[in-house]
Amino acid sequence: MHANTVSAFTALFIAISATSAFADHGHAIEEITIQAFPLASQINSSPRSNPLHSPDSAELLKRIPGANNNTNGVITGIAQYRGMYGDRVSVKLDQAPTLSGGPNAMDSPLTYAPAGLLQELKVYRGITPVSQAQESIGGHMVAEFNRGAFGSEVKFGVSGFASGQFTDNGNQSSTDTQVVIANNQHKLSFLSSHNEGDNIEAGDNKMVAGSQHQRDRFDLAYGWKSDATELMIFAGQLDISDSGTPALAMDIASVETDLAGMTLSTDLNGTSINMAVAWADVTHSMDNFSLRTAPAMTMGYRSNLATADNLSWSLDAQLPLAFGELKVGTDGNLSSHNSTITNPTNGMFELLNFNATQRDILGLFAELNGDIGDWGYQAGIRQNRISLDSGDVSSSGMMAMMGDTANMLAMQFNQADRNLTYDTTDLVVKLNRTLDPETALTIDLGIKNRAPSYQETFLWLPLPITAGLADGRSYVGNLSLKHETASEISIGLSKKTERFSIYPQVFYRQIDNYIQGVASTSMPANMVSNMMSGAPALSYENTDAKIYGADANWHYRINHNWAADGVLSYVRGKRTDIADNLYRIAPANARFSLRYQPDQGSLQLMLESVIYGRQKHVASYNNEAQSSGFGIVNIGANWSLTENIQMRAGVKNLFDRFYAAHLSSRNRTGDSDIALGEAIPGLGRAVYLSMAINF
Repeated sequence: MHANTVSAFTALFIAISATSAFADHGHAIEEITIQAFPLASQINSSPRSNPLHSPDSAELLKRIPGANNNTNGVITGIAQYRGMYGDRVSVKLDQAPTLSGGPNAMDSPLTYAPAGLLQELKVYRGITPVSQAQESIGGHMVAEFNRGAFGSEVKFGVSGFASGQFTDNGNQSSTDTQVVIANNQHKLSFLSSHNEGDNIEAGDNKMVAGSQHQRDRFDLAYGWKSDATELMIFAGQLDISDSGTPALAMDIASVETDLAGMTLSTDLNGTSINMAVAWADVTHSMDNFSLRTAPAMTMGYRSNLATADNLSWSLDAQLPLAFGELKVGTDGNLSSHNSTITNPTNGMFELLNFNATQRDILGLFAELNGDIGDWGYQAGIRQNRISLDSGDVSSSGMMAMMGDTANMLAMQFNQADRNLTYDTTDLVVKLNRTLDPETALTIDLGIKNRAPSYQETFLWLPLPITAGLADGRSYVGNLSLKHETASEISIGLSKKTERFSIYPQVFYRQIDNYIQGVASTSMPANMVSNMMSGAPALSYENTDAKIYGADANWHYRINHNWAADGVLSYVRGKRTDIADNLYRIAPANARFSLRYQPDQGSLQLMLESVIYGRQKHVASYNNEAQSSGFGIVNIGANWSLTENIQMRAGVKNLFDRFYAAHLSSRNRTGDSDIALGEAIPGLGRAVYLSMAINF
């Protein structure tokens, strides 16, 4: 371990930080649990308790303090947590790291987890334990599928559900099914989900072109368990077709993904062993003419075929000690990406954008849990080696001057050393103490790292390929990037009485070598960028930044029938090397809900207010626009007709307010009531009705 890393961690350890804890399970939207050992404060949000008008499970994040999502399309939400998003936020499906096949994250991680199939969406609040994720500089989330439970008897039984939802705005429909055949030792589960919709309307009946979607998701799993061991083997498929991404330069023609894996946990004389292996393979096709106004000249037609695959694994052992518990483990994720851009009207045009691009992570970690006096603690260390490599790239069929310049940039890239290695060390300390029977203090301290993404490193020609950044600018990669290092503290209290609970946190994160775009000094890159987009290129470079803020959620049981709850979030992101703000930071926002449930308990009514402040702290480097604040009102009702039949109905944006969230992107499609370059507005009034049958 480097001396500067040790000294930085020592200084950080002197400071104080915290995460928060538990919750009332009666009416609260989010279930917050704290596990004493390991200390892992987490918030669970489930579509069962949070009916969504949207098929995008990333919408659930808006109900979690500090979390949000960048909206690039109806099913292309990108997770954001406390000002960080994209590759900086770790997202797992069950125990497997997610893989995005598209270089612009059209198949974002949570795209693979339709809301109707989720058991829960976990967000680790505060600093993520080193054992949970390899790179989690911006937080960690886990989407867990609802694959049913084992039975209680030797005899096999059949259970499951079938649900359907229709939303009038955009004629959106969703159907989700689960079938489980299980006894007390074996379990076979099948999940399926189908989502589709036309173009949606914003407030005031303004149509948003390019917002149609169609997605199918399937999952088949077998489970086996004994007194000491549990095994699960799964295989799945995702199919997306003809789905718009109006914030990006192209739309989804198709995404075809195969997934498979297994998990195993067993107990060997008091030592717990956990193992997971997963594989995914993606073929992704996109273009700029099928779902949006085609370019005026055929020379502007573009198709992009991207492929990706990854193999991941993890293995850990939890060893009981006299003074606590030690967890040690190793994990890995080997991923490869390819992307080729063509013009279907010109067989000579071909841009080999990413070729045999490899990004591999190998990790070792150790985590110690125990008690010191009145304090519980967790201390963890992780060592990662991240390796990146790329094959040769090329271009052909471009216009004379642009073609010559592109060929020169390709030659420079091919002659450069593209075999890169990063060694990083993560350190985390989490402390927990009960102050009184109603109050708890938890403290997180950490140093987290992230190596550059393959886009930030190997994007050799200026293009708007940014893993979902969606700011409309063309970027060029940088083979000399350093890894990001964040030093963070987070302080919080939890207060829980018989009728009231609140869980506030404050946090501060300093990021050295923060990677973002700066004005490119490459004349060839700027020339190509100006000819393609009318603006000079931005180059990925290391800068410095800080992110700080506060968030909280609360719940108040007014009486036996009435309850109220809410979420508040504030985050601020700044460059510290120059006077500028970070891009696409959520403004201050709050969500308040009032719930009524009569004595018989079969009906629940909800009135919800969602408020976002204006965002005036915007990034000047990419001409980010300020946004106005807004507020919308939602109403809903849940009704249990019988023990096995539930209905839900509601109205999203009751007063048909026209608004554009700051985390929404800029429109890049024609044939819309939204002008090119204008912020893509949120959903107008939408009436939804759903029914679920359990068997």
